[in-house]
Amino acid sequence: MSQSNPNTYRILAVDADQGVLSLYRDILCLEPDGPRLLEALAAPGAGGPERSGPDFDLVLCRRRAEAEEQARRALDEGRPFAVALIDVRLEAGQDGLEAAAAIRAVDSGVEIVMVTGQADVSLGELNRRVPPPEKLLYLQKPFKPQELRQLALSLCTKWHSERQYQGLNTILWETVEERTAELGRANEQLKQELAERVQVLERLKRSEERYRLLFEEDITGNFVTGPDGRVIACNEAFASIFGFDDPETAMGFDIHEVAFETLGGASIVEALRGARSLRNLETAHRRRDGARIWLVGSFNAEEDVSGELVEIRGWFYDITERRKLEEQLRLAQKMEALGTLAGGIAHDFNNILGVILGYSEIVLDAAEEGTALQRRMRGVLTAAHRARDLVQQILNFSRQGGQERKPVKVVPLVKEALKLLRSSLPASVEIRLRIETPDDLVAADPTQLHQILLNLCTNAAHAMREGGGLLEVALSDDVVDAEAARALPDLTPGAYLRLTVRDTGHGIPPELADRIFDPFFTTKRPGEGTGMGLAVVHGIVRSHEGAVTVQSEPGEGAVFNVYLPKTGQAAEIEAETPLAVPRRGGRVLFVDDEPALVEIGREMFEAFGWEFEGFTDSPSAMACFEKTPERFGLVVSDQNMPRLTGLELAERVALARPGTPVFLCTGFSDAVSHDALRRAGVAELLMKPLLRRSLAEALERGFGAAAQPSPASTE
Repeated sequence: MSQSNPNTYRILAVDADQGVLSLYRDILCLEPDGPRLLEALAAPGAGGPERSGPDFDLVLCRRRAEAEEQARRALDEGRPFAVALIDVRLEAGQDGLEAAAAIRAVDSGVEIVMVTGQADVSLGELNRRVPPPEKLLYLQKPFKPQELRQLALSLCTKWHSERQYQGLNTILWETVEERTAELGRANEQLKQELAERVQVLERLKRSEERYRLLFEEDITGNFVTGPDGRVIACNEAFASIFGFDDPETAMGFDIHEVAFETLGGASIVEALRGARSLRNLETAHRRRDGARIWLVGSFNAEEDVSGELVEIRGWFYDITERRKLEEQLRLAQKMEALGTLAGGIAHDFNNILGVILGYSEIVLDAAEEGTALQRRMRGVLTAAHRARDLVQQILNFSRQGGQERKPVKVVPLVKEALKLLRSSLPASVEIRLRIETPDDLVAADPTQLHQILLNLCTNAAHAMREGGGLLEVALSDDVVDAEAARALPDLTPGAYLRLTVRDTGHGIPPELADRIFDPFFTTKRPGEGTGMGLAVVHGIVRSHEGAVTVQSEPGEGAVFNVYLPKTGQAAEIEAETPLAVPRRGGRVLFVDDEPALVEIGREMFEAFGWEFEGFTDSPSAMACFEKTPERFGLVVSDQNMPRLTGLELAERVALARPGTPVFLCTGFSDAVSHDALRRAGVAELLMKPLLRRSLAEALERGFGAAAQPSPASTE
């Protein structure tokens, strides 16, 4: 279930100076009706805007023991602190770093900001004494009020997103375990059914004396034909298999209509002349009513004394249900649990990403050029865009969709992935990159290549989490000849780019080496992984006509080699065009069940020059529109809304005021068809998470820079 951001975040401030504590309260806890200091600094000369966004519940402490007790009490009450602001030097000789370490020991999830007026503590000492480094920041006194509030907002949002992610990960793990158990039961049932059917087939082979009895039974479709292959006798099962009403109407059926690829184009009569017996031939057949069935057939040739063919006797067995079960089992072993949850993941996770991306863009716009905040927020945006693409890849995989393969250079992708990983790996893991090829061009899906790198490097770092070590990533050329292709049967001879990921971790035991690519197999503890990482890597590499190998010895680390075929096509360079901001008069009705997304929509549309009315409830939004439909020039709605979906809302808007443009937002494009969109009068389908660029382009297509303004607000 999707969760919105809370209205209040708790912040713990620890400083020996009462004046600094008062300053924290003045900056972070403004009166609701008073002017906002942050906005006044950000926009000089502007009036005091209405208060919006979350509030801060600030707890002030001057001593370490008091701060530690407050952190412990907050955790016990289920109201933990999101951020702790701690001065490096406390009174009476107390060390702020010790206080920070004690608070971290009580609450491992709190974001800690060390504040000091003197540059006497190095960043290395801070990271060593108050780990982990990704949950620790350093703030120099004196600081700007706007800087402190923006920092608090960013860290509180990050803290809340991590808690949401942990909850979703727990739900996913429990679901995977449940589906794995169901899959095991289905597998056992399938084995039992297959064993029973094998026994039936063995009964048919045991005794020729029981031929007539078995001929009349409905287990297999038994038949006898003349030398021309036309049926002259059959049982009820044969007639049922091929769609006849009874055995009499099946007379004259030509068994040559059932083609077998294993015979190499020869007919059954021709094949029997050479072999006299054909056993367990399998094929697909489309019968008279158009249904496609799978059959297993066996045939015997009966000859006269001169060796001439006089009869063909045999049977057909319908294995359509068995093939369906086998296909279902194969798909279930790859991604059944993820496929079942794909729609929910798209909606809930895209809503979370929409909040992250929306507020990140807003914070980035407000950040000064060249500041650390600007650099960090760009990193957040890059990671969020990758997460959005990953959701799309999950959806593509679950519905067996095609890949977006194009010529790409691998070196920039590797550098980007390692840069992203560096901030999340412990300092004890050294990352080294070796480029040993002048030609890194392959035909691939960039997001899936990024996923391969992250999965392999994350596994390697996990193997070195206790004692640290070296993570080495290398790109080199490799030529697979005919002899090498025999050792790597998934590859065809040719030129390949070899991606090598090497670690110095604990290695892989020999008894587990053959299972590491199996879906849901993992040696990690519950909560540390689902066992899908290497299985996904293997599936992606195979789909790119490549191969992946592993070499490992216990205690000696592991080496993964990924082979990707090179391409001679030129790489596609996507130049990002400047964002065109269409500004025009008008009022928009915006509907989404996530309050945070409504607020983000408000900021986007108001920046584009629109007046804004937002709702989190579809019936209320529809009631507002029907009251005065002429006030609105545009309606934007999420598709997955309770009580009244986006398509239903669009249909009612068209009835209330025909011609009103409607933009529909969704995280799962297959959830709505083009016909349904056309019937509902939807002008644009926007994919979630909704970005400013996508919205601006949709407005430009729908209205254009020279379009006449829609009806202005009557207020």
